[in-house]
Amino acid sequence: MLKEALKKGDSKDILPIAYAIHILTNKVPVAMRSKENAGVRIEKDKVVDDNYEGHVLKMAIETGQTLKVSAIVGPYKGLPVIVVPIKDGEEVLGAVGIVDITGGMFEEILAISKRPELAKYLPDEAYTY
Repeated sequence: MLKEALKKGDSKDILPIAYAIHILTNKVPVAMRSKENAGVRIEKDKVVDDNYEGHVLKMAIETGQTLKVSAIVGPYKGLPVIVVPIKDGEEVLGAVGIVDITGGMFEEILAISKRPELAKYLPDEAYTY
C-alpha cells in the first residue's frame, strides 16, 4: 500500500510523509512527488503547492541518484537543494527534497569537526567528499 502511494499517489497520498520530513528537518522547505503524479511543496508549516511538479524531483526520479544542486527553474531557482529518489530496491517510486538552507555548510561542518562521539552515528561517507 505504501509502495503504491509513493509510486502512483497524488499530493493527498504523500502529504503525511512530506509533512513529517518537514517537521524532522526543523521546518525547512520540503517538496515531494510520486513517480507518476505531481506532489506537494511545504513551507513554514503550510502546503503552498499541492500540484507541484518539481524539475529536480523529476531529475532524481529519472536518474535514480541523489542530487545536490542549485535549482535552475521554479520557486527555488538559484537555491541549493538536496533531492533523493525514493526507492524499493532498484525501482524508483518517487522523490523528496529539501532546500539546503545551510548552502552546503553542513557537509563542511561535518568534515571540520570529525567529532569521534558523532562518528558512531554517521555513515563513513559523511566524512568524505
